[in-house]
Amino acid sequence: MTDNIDQPETEVSSAQTGEVNERPETSDTGDESATAETSASEVASESDFDEEEARLEFSDTVTIETGKDDLWAFISRAENLAECIPGAESVERLSERQYTCEITRGISRVRVSLDGEFELVEMNEPDWIVMEGNGFDSTTGSDFDVLAAMEMDEHDEGTDLSYSAELYYTGGVARLGARLLSRVIEGDIETYFQNIKDEVEAQ
Repeated sequence: MTDNIDQPETEVSSAQTGEVNERPETSDTGDESATAETSASEVASESDFDEEEARLEFSDTVTIETGKDDLWAFISRAENLAECIPGAESVERLSERQYTCEITRGISRVRVSLDGEFELVEMNEPDWIVMEGNGFDSTTGSDFDVLAAMEMDEHDEGTDLSYSAELYYTGGVARLGARLLSRVIEGDIETYFQNIKDEVEAQ
């Protein structure tokens, strides 16, 4: 296993701060932000709602026009992966494989702001990587845990990057509904891997 992360601790900002699947709001008073804040408060106020842990699963493959070694050089650096996260507002390095990040996303009328961290826990150069992450949203009082794996298979047209992820969540965000959450999160995951593809192919 080769560890490619040797940069000093830095903090970076991502340009990908757009929101997805956010529906336009209407208000009798014309104050759209007040409507969104009220909705978020209503979700957070369900503090006595005993929500069991829920799970979502995702998997797919994206073909990247590059060799396996070049793809490995990119994805084995945690800061590169962090900067591809949709909605990432800041990323800070804690150690060679561990990072913290702040992510803001719009889900329906609720703005979810995650304080989280992730780590590359297993690496087998240049074939696969396993990563774990967790985050907390104080607005809805929700916890998120994710386990994800990426595997690479090189062929004549490039390299297939296959991924699978399991997301567990608890708290008030469950009030938004599994179908809506799945659609938003799946869209963000697709964007995340498209960002990786774009970055690698641009090099």
